[in-house]
Amino acid sequence: MKNKNPKDDSFPSSDSSNIKDSIHNSVISHYVEQTHSLSSFYMIAAVSQIFLGLTVVTVSVLELIQPQWLSTTLIMIASVTTMIGLYLLYITVAKRKNHNSLLRNAMQRIMKHKN
Repeated sequence: MKNKNPKDDSFPSSDSSNIKDSIHNSVISHYVEQTHSLSSFYMIAAVSQIFLGLTVVTVSVLELIQPQWLSTTLIMIASVTTMIGLYLLYITVAKRKNHNSLLRNAMQRIMKHKN
């Protein structure tokens, strides 16, 4: 009987599949792995929120929704949703264009580890 070393279990054997090979199963997972930040997801969420809000407002204004009270309620909710989406898009773009954030983050890390 062979004696097994517990440290050997932490390393995958050469016969097992590579972990990086399983990450790139789809185009979406490859894109997610390449972004390395959440700002692109925030932008996608903001654009879809703006689009859906404007779609609901358009449908309500064209009177495709018959009860007037329901149409009015949906217009108010969709307008607020569109404004929140615009604000999220603005914040995301403003943070992405901030060139001093890298320097500021580095300085914060230095001060944090120094103390």
